[in-house]
Amino acid sequence: MPSGALLDRIDEDFGSFDTFKANFSAAALKVFGSGWVWLVPQHDGSLAIKATANQDTPVDDGFQPVLGLDVWEHAYYLKYFNVRANYIDAWWNVVNWKVVEANFHALKNW
Repeated sequence: MPSGALLDRIDEDFGSFDTFKANFSAAALKVFGSGWVWLVPQHDGSLAIKATANQDTPVDDGFQPVLGLDVWEHAYYLKYFNVRANYIDAWWNVVNWKVVEANFHALKNW
């Protein structure tokens, strides 16, 4: 679980970490076909969840993501077959929050 300023920002923008996690997971389940889901700082300092198709990224729109989830089938098919929800649930157990927090702090001056 994140901590410090990142957790404070998530709580402020999403209400709680659990709500953020549920919204992020739901966005990942809604991606049709191949794509990504991102946690992206907005220009006003808030955080938002963005989904992109295929190889597209928020960088194309001028945003620098701090967290990304690959929902291309190649990321999970061998272990989870076509059950994306199981892959997403397991993914939360391997997120390196120290790296996400470092990404977030690197962008605090947006």
